[in-house]
Amino acid sequence: MSKVEDKGFAAWEKDELPAPPEFKVRLASLIGPGLLMVGANIGGGEWLFGPLVTAQYGGTVMWIATLAILLQLFFNLAVMRYALYCGESIFVGFFRTWPGPVFWLVVYLLFDFGSLWPYLSSNAAVPLAAVILGRLPGAADSELVKTISYFIFLSAFVPLIFGGKIYNALEKVMVTKLVVILTYLIFVVVFFVSPATWWEIGSGLFQFGRFPEGEFNWATLAAFAAVAGAGGLTNSMFSNYTRDKGWGMGSKVGALPSAVGGRTIKLSHTGKVFEIDATSLKRWKQWVRVIHRDQILLWGPGCVLGMALPAMFSYEFVRGVENVDGNSVAALSAQAIANQHGQIFWFLTLLCGFLIMAPTQVSQLDAVCRRWTDVIWIGVGRLRRFEGHQVKLVYYGILAVYGLWGLIALRLTPNPLVLAIATGVTWNFALALCALHTVYVTRALMPKPLRPHWIVTVGLIACFVFYAAVSGIAFAQQWPKVRAWMAGA
Repeated sequence: MSKVEDKGFAAWEKDELPAPPEFKVRLASLIGPGLLMVGANIGGGEWLFGPLVTAQYGGTVMWIATLAILLQLFFNLAVMRYALYCGESIFVGFFRTWPGPVFWLVVYLLFDFGSLWPYLSSNAAVPLAAVILGRLPGAADSELVKTISYFIFLSAFVPLIFGGKIYNALEKVMVTKLVVILTYLIFVVVFFVSPATWWEIGSGLFQFGRFPEGEFNWATLAAFAAVAGAGGLTNSMFSNYTRDKGWGMGSKVGALPSAVGGRTIKLSHTGKVFEIDATSLKRWKQWVRVIHRDQILLWGPGCVLGMALPAMFSYEFVRGVENVDGNSVAALSAQAIANQHGQIFWFLTLLCGFLIMAPTQVSQLDAVCRRWTDVIWIGVGRLRRFEGHQVKLVYYGILAVYGLWGLIALRLTPNPLVLAIATGVTWNFALALCALHTVYVTRALMPKPLRPHWIVTVGLIACFVFYAAVSGIAFAQQWPKVRAWMAGA
């Protein structure tokens, strides 16, 4: 029985754990939450932070990305395991624990605030503005950049409206993005990046504990850690996508239907769990192998590759750049490669930058709306009279409110690079809390035979320590500036 059933969350229902599909070595068998999230995560952070991080420090700090992705992998496995067991997102699991939903509502709303700023639309607008202007946009072009950012932000809603199951639309968008981006970046790295750069970045991924000489900005490094992999509350989406993919007990619970074509797709008002016996344990171990394959063989290496390729790009072409303006950072690499190899690479690299950032805005819209839809749908008793397909009313209601807020936020958005850094620091504190909370959830709500291995639990604790420490140091370093700004405000 749920720990907080008397506070609005219904007890789990019982059902049979289905057998996993037979694995076949083909593309369709490999496409799952891991590849979807690689597509959502790849490149956006490094494309923005390359001129600030690898272009300045080389491979010195690339190990931060490796460590961040490794620690997130432990988190992903734990939350996917929870979804396999009960068909609920880990975010709902958070609300099922003491001291109850009201407390966690306040906490996670505060930590989710950084995700509410559509900074990717601001940054994705820069490459399009550069194509229109024929040059990098400057301060005088801010209105053009903002107007384009509105268009990108509103366009991000389209894939979430059609397709039957929202997950299926996201999967198509992100896998397509992944193929196009990797093809271009691999081409550039193979033919135009020197072996010395390959070694600098490649070896830097494993030189743990190295830091740049002299003074450096911890907030930038904290943001770099945040965008490596997924980051923030985004990692919790692996449990949502595990359910919507129909893995484990997710096939018994259902999925979020789209506004158009989702009439027959339903989502249960509570999770469903299974009795533990010889048959279910055998199937459980097979399902665990499915998520291990998804994460260890696909998501982890994919994210490392997604950080390394843009890092090689920026280190090769914009090495040593300083004082980068937020309105030029997203297109700086395009100008640099075009100066060396021709104007065609100006347009191709601008397109690459746009495709890296704009589709990720789609996944961020979905992530914010999805995690709160799950909590409201399961936690608000009055909604239980609604049929399963009507969950879309909650999802699209939140999406509409987010759309209005996003347009206001884009108007208020300061330098998009500053906003991205501030968001990254906030994300780290959120992920640290989620990692520790996941330890609590999996031990309090899951039967002992199904809990994560102790190695995963240690990884979750290490994830908490790492992310809390890196943003804690960044906050301490920046606090005098924040205090001075507050005093002068």
